[in-house]
Amino acid sequence: MNSMQWSIATCSLGGSLEEKLIAIAQAGFQAVEIYEEDIAGFMGTSKELRALAEDLGLKIVALQPIRDYEAMPEPHRTQNRERSERWFDLMEELGVNLTYVCSNTSPLAIKDPELIAADLYELAERASKRGIRVGYEALSWARWVKDWPQAWEIVRKVGHPFLGIVLDSFHCFVRRNPVQDISHLPPEKIFLVQLSDAPQLEMDPKALSRHHRVMPGQGDWEIKNFVYSILASGYNGVFSLEIFNEWLREAPPAFVAEDGIRSLKYLFDQLGLLVPSLPQGGRVQDFAFIEIVAEEDDLRELKFLLDTLGFRPECRHPVLEDELWSSGKARILLRLFDDESTSSREAPSIVGMGIEVGSSSSLAARTRELGLTLLTKNSGTGFLGVEWVGGTKLYFCDLAVEGIYGFPNLHLGLHCTRSSRGIERGSRHSPSITRVDHLTNIVPRWELYHWILIYKALLAFEVDAPVEIFDPYGLFYSRSLRSRGSLVRIALNTTEGLRTHTSHFLRSLGHAGIEHVAFLTDDIFHLAELSTKNGLPTLRIPSSYYRVLPARFNLPSHEVERLEAFNILYDKTLDGGEFFHFYTSSVGGRFFFEVVERRKGYAGYGAVNTAIRVNAQLYDVRFREKESSPNERLV
Repeated sequence: MNSMQWSIATCSLGGSLEEKLIAIAQAGFQAVEIYEEDIAGFMGTSKELRALAEDLGLKIVALQPIRDYEAMPEPHRTQNRERSERWFDLMEELGVNLTYVCSNTSPLAIKDPELIAADLYELAERASKRGIRVGYEALSWARWVKDWPQAWEIVRKVGHPFLGIVLDSFHCFVRRNPVQDISHLPPEKIFLVQLSDAPQLEMDPKALSRHHRVMPGQGDWEIKNFVYSILASGYNGVFSLEIFNEWLREAPPAFVAEDGIRSLKYLFDQLGLLVPSLPQGGRVQDFAFIEIVAEEDDLRELKFLLDTLGFRPECRHPVLEDELWSSGKARILLRLFDDESTSSREAPSIVGMGIEVGSSSSLAARTRELGLTLLTKNSGTGFLGVEWVGGTKLYFCDLAVEGIYGFPNLHLGLHCTRSSRGIERGSRHSPSITRVDHLTNIVPRWELYHWILIYKALLAFEVDAPVEIFDPYGLFYSRSLRSRGSLVRIALNTTEGLRTHTSHFLRSLGHAGIEHVAFLTDDIFHLAELSTKNGLPTLRIPSSYYRVLPARFNLPSHEVERLEAFNILYDKTLDGGEFFHFYTSSVGGRFFFEVVERRKGYAGYGAVNTAIRVNAQLYDVRFREKESSPNERLV
């Protein structure tokens, strides 16, 4: 796989130490850093731990960390030297020859570079007598030594052969330390390299480190530049993942360990150092179709809803109940619920999406190398694909395959119906839905970064800045991803609040999934007018929203009245971009559609209106419950 040794620190995963080590080994790691707290909770001796690691084929490359050691006043200074000997005893029992000191965070630490150097020299000298090396790592929230150049200057000044530096990408990036200068370090003095990424959040370094560290590729930092500079120095040692994140500790340890290997493959492949390299994959061009499964009653409701939006049935399977509905490039594959084909998934549900790619076979090869579950061409639609969010399916549709009226699936045996009903189409300039604009994945918090990595590593998606959005009963966190060219947009939403709309969706579905699909139109007002005439059940927006709009955006009253007439929401950016959107009522309480119009380069999703939409959906559900059970008291 790679000539360099890849490791992961046990603090990166949840579970018992035994569970962690098994998951780490099964994922393909050959080395591990043992965290002090994990040893303290291990139900066995250190020698038994060493034997367990050896049986699993894992080399313990470091025991970490030694805290608050250097430049302490007496009696702490003498006590630190005594406890270091006990630490070395433990290391010998584990068969470990590397440890490291994190720069002192204690308020008692003395600001004296000479004293720091003297204490580190003494520690290295004691360690050398046991064949143990000591690294020095600058913590970004330390009392005095916060940056790696400071730590290196102390290590250089000490000049002891058993003292080196530990470089951690987190502390480097959060302190905006120079990355390029690392290439000038002597490689033999770099004792360990630790890797972690993070989202771009304005936060205290310690809080960011303790709660938001993620795998390389799951955050927003250019970790590859950091690694490139280290490799330029001539370093050829261990690269170890060190992640602190309570969301990941909630996840099964195997899930996290597999993502660790996947992130390192993606990182080193970008640097051209993965042997063999990952297959190139096929560039994502566009949405091909959205797949929806429903029972007969819901199918009728869906067809009516699509008909009022201007979709028309293009093709129908000669034997099955599958139908393809389309409007412009927006295509919906409707399928009758089948216990076997849907794996007991409740209906109605959005169960899959197709994407147009340059080469499905190449993308399938990349899927396998990244350790994902590949779907065969016999898995429902006749396409290659992959298991996706919440058990949905992502299908790879070759652009080279010519299909029926733009639908590239010849394997379904669909027959063209070319029927047209509902919305008026008298003129070629009649308003219509032109394409799928975006869709939303709802995931548990511990899955969020997993899917960010997959979208990036498999499909080469780019990630927008994180957004925190208010919900009437809490807050949810959103990361938007887009293909190169931005024709495929996905919003990944998650939450911790138990009463938020996002949490309700997860409980309703029982797992992650696709919550809604947004369609793009070039004239939302005309489309809304015609659709409403045909009976489109739009989501009712409270009148108070339209009283606020003039104050928020200085809109003239006639424009606000026009928006209110069709329950259309509005947003505007400082550079003049405008966003208009309305929502349908939910289908079976499981998902809903959105129609959007973008003007003057607006690139967002109308996040400012999310709380309004969620409130309206809550009222919509209560209204339906009241209609169905008028004598029951609403809670």
